[in-house]
Amino acid sequence: MPIYCYRCQLGHTTEDFKKKPKPSKHLKCKVCGERASRDISLEHIHTDCGDAERWSDAMGINLDQIAQAMKTFPGSEYNQEGQLKIKNRNHKKLEMKRRGYVELN
Repeated sequence: MPIYCYRCQLGHTTEDFKKKPKPSKHLKCKVCGERASRDISLEHIHTDCGDAERWSDAMGINLDQIAQAMKTFPGSEYNQEGQLKIKNRNHKKLEMKRRGYVELN
């Protein structure tokens, strides 16, 4: 499934990780709630939404699992939709390693 990247006018980046025939042109920003437009410049091979702070659907969890995830992975941040906060590329690699995930090239 492709990852589509969006940026709102305040500069927040959001990824949309869903199986769709065509990506949406706009989404609601998951940080501030403003309208976010698709930013193709952020969509590079092997980098999800560039090196900006964002909320990850791919490493997100069910809302009823947040308490357990906070104990298992202290310091992780989740939003009200269960998405994991990713601060930058190095933070993504750290969170993936903590969870036993492997990045495919």
